[in-house]
Amino acid sequence: MSYLIICVGLISLMKDVPKTCAENSSYSISVRKYVCIDMPYKETILHSCKSIPRRNAPTMVYVSLEVPKLYDQVKLKVVMFYKFSTYQPFLITIEGNACEYIRHPPQFGVEKHVYNIIEETLPELVEPCPGGNRTYNITWYFHKRHALKNVPAGQYKLRFKLISSLTSNTLFGMDVFITVRNTGIISSFMTE
Repeated sequence: MSYLIICVGLISLMKDVPKTCAENSSYSISVRKYVCIDMPYKETILHSCKSIPRRNAPTMVYVSLEVPKLYDQVKLKVVMFYKFSTYQPFLITIEGNACEYIRHPPQFGVEKHVYNIIEETLPELVEPCPGGNRTYNITWYFHKRHALKNVPAGQYKLRFKLISSLTSNTLFGMDVFITVRNTGIISSFMTE
């Protein structure tokens, strides 16, 4: 009976929770820089990878990647790291066939959240496989509305890689360095 009361209480509290992720959140999130990793690539050609800091605006990234071959099996690997004394894996790990994610989009959890962000902000990447045989020119930045509702303060590194399933060569890899700071009445007094 006590479990039923707790569940009813939680459901009643959650009915007023905003539907957008970072709306009315008690933290600020900023991307410090984007860094391409595992270069040079054996099967793709990276023409440009630039992290573009902007005054009073989110840091942008510009990537120009030539993918000469067609791929119908590409492995996606996403890992979140949290900086304790060094970066350690933290909560989010996604690994699977990127083509399968596009054919059958995830229906719940972190995978759905990540898929929805990519679908909204980079629709050219959510095309059915086979993919490649072209040059991808991408200019992108992280929209604060896509942040999760509750995120612990600290420094994070989000690493994602696209790997050829046939040869296990990295087609593209990037580290995204993120800082999360608490905001609110108490935090504002402590930072002044």
